[in-house]
Amino acid sequence: MFIWSAIAHLVALTSPGPDTLIVIRESSLNGRSGGIRAAIGIGIGIYFHCLLAINGISLILLSDPTLSKSIGVIGGLYLLYIGLTMIIQTNNEKTKRNIQFGTNSMINGLVTNIFNIKAFMFFVSLFALMIDGISSIGFYLYPFYFSIVSSLWFIFLTYLLTGQRFLDINNKNFNNFTGIVLISIGFFIIINTLII
Repeated sequence: MFIWSAIAHLVALTSPGPDTLIVIRESSLNGRSGGIRAAIGIGIGIYFHCLLAINGISLILLSDPTLSKSIGVIGGLYLLYIGLTMIIQTNNEKTKRNIQFGTNSMINGLVTNIFNIKAFMFFVSLFALMIDGISSIGFYLYPFYFSIVSSLWFIFLTYLLTGQRFLDINNKNFNNFTGIVLISIGFFIIINTLII
């Protein structure tokens, strides 16, 4: 069962979403080191999700409509915030030098991942399938596995984005587009969360 879960995790990782966009944002604004720090933050967030799922806390959080909606709205608002700061930083050089919020790449990766409602649901589903086959040592090893693989994937993505062929990633139009996509996803998450 672990092999199928690992494959499902890899498929989910390679599907574009908020985590991918935050790595693109951090790589674009803060270079390779920013992308790597964001990838580590995402990995820590994945570890957090695994622990919550294994202990049944995620299921409790998702079963309470108020808590579930709060997680979705906070996550959506954070994506709006990150998208807006990207556009502001890209278009205003003076602001780019003086702006202090949104500059810690690891925190941006961590918060984006922790408040990703789909990550909550994914790991609840994943560990619901695996729970019978998890030994006591698996409770400690699986979260590390998923966390490390997630970080490695996003570090690899950072290297691709900041490699010789992608040196133009810090292009103003590209940054504005990425910011608009983050804002759009944030709005979509908020509206979708409040309607359901």
